[in-house]
Amino acid sequence: MDEPKKILVPVDLSERSRIGVAYAAMLAEHLGARLILMTNVNMPELAALEKYAAAKNIDVGDAGEAQLMSWAEEMAPGVRAEAALVFHDFPAEGVLAVAKKQEVDMIVIASHGRSGMTRWLLGSVADKVARSADVPVVIVPARVS
Repeated sequence: MDEPKKILVPVDLSERSRIGVAYAAMLAEHLGARLILMTNVNMPELAALEKYAAAKNIDVGDAGEAQLMSWAEEMAPGVRAEAALVFHDFPAEGVLAVAKKQEVDMIVIASHGRSGMTRWLLGSVADKVARSADVPVVIVPARVS
């Protein structure tokens, strides 16, 4: 098995998803891999990006790329990184589409750790990605105190 050269890191722009970025950055630095940070511009990401875009006086697409690259510079200095945005109704399908298009070797995704009714209603994006991906998926439990 070859070492991953491209690692996809889906984020929803929450504090919890930063944990996934930090873990992926550690892997990328160790392996000499490139990071692709991606977000699905949909709720709640759209609301966060609209606020960021208004503050910077830029459009939502540019805001998304700027936010993702800011995270990469902060959490993965020295690691080659790029941003990818998708506009998809279903987050897991958006992640899988980017993984295929970018021909990634691994996906690192933070899990929100939902349970009970919330998990039943919203489902788990991380679980859906892990069940359907054609590449290894690392699910990082994102427990923020």
